[in-house]
Amino acid sequence: MSVRQCPTGLLSTCRFVTLVFAAVLVVWPRLTPAHHSFSPLLTADGEETIRVLEGTVRIFKILNPHGALILNVTDETGATEGWLFELSPAAQLAREGWGDDLLLPGDKVTVATLQSSVPNRGRLRAVLMHGETQEEAAHLLVSYGIRGDTPIMRRLRERLPTCGTIDASYNRTECFLIDAQALLALEEEFPGQMGYVMP
Repeated sequence: MSVRQCPTGLLSTCRFVTLVFAAVLVVWPRLTPAHHSFSPLLTADGEETIRVLEGTVRIFKILNPHGALILNVTDETGATEGWLFELSPAAQLAREGWGDDLLLPGDKVTVATLQSSVPNRGRLRAVLMHGETQEEAAHLLVSYGIRGDTPIMRRLRERLPTCGTIDASYNRTECFLIDAQALLALEEEFPGQMGYVMP
């Protein structure tokens, strides 16, 4: 119904509705890509940059539109800087078995991330949660970019037992147990820090 077709008594309401509708049409195209506006940092060859960082958990939250992990990372100068890693939405993480207590403040972790063009940001690709002692097995969660039946997942499935805490049937995340000996073997076979989760 156009403003011209509005009954006389409802003219101001029709104008208001028309203005709201027009505003939505103008704003919506800007909001939609904003949610999916992750812009990866690319290499000289045009490939997405994967970076490995070590740090301690500052915050881990399962929320919408994306879960978030913030790490304290020590840079080359010895200063501590915060890194924000984007995860899947809350409902998806909950279905898979992620919980708010999966990563706790102070936990020491190593992450592989698809680095954003925005400084100190990325999408979580894999996180190695170190055991509290040398004897305790670490947990390796593998997620973005290498989910499903990929060469990397097959490589890990062939070499490592699963944790049993993550439902892998969604083909999005898997959790593996990795002890010091298995970690050493993987590092020798696939050189480089966390080379076993690299393409």
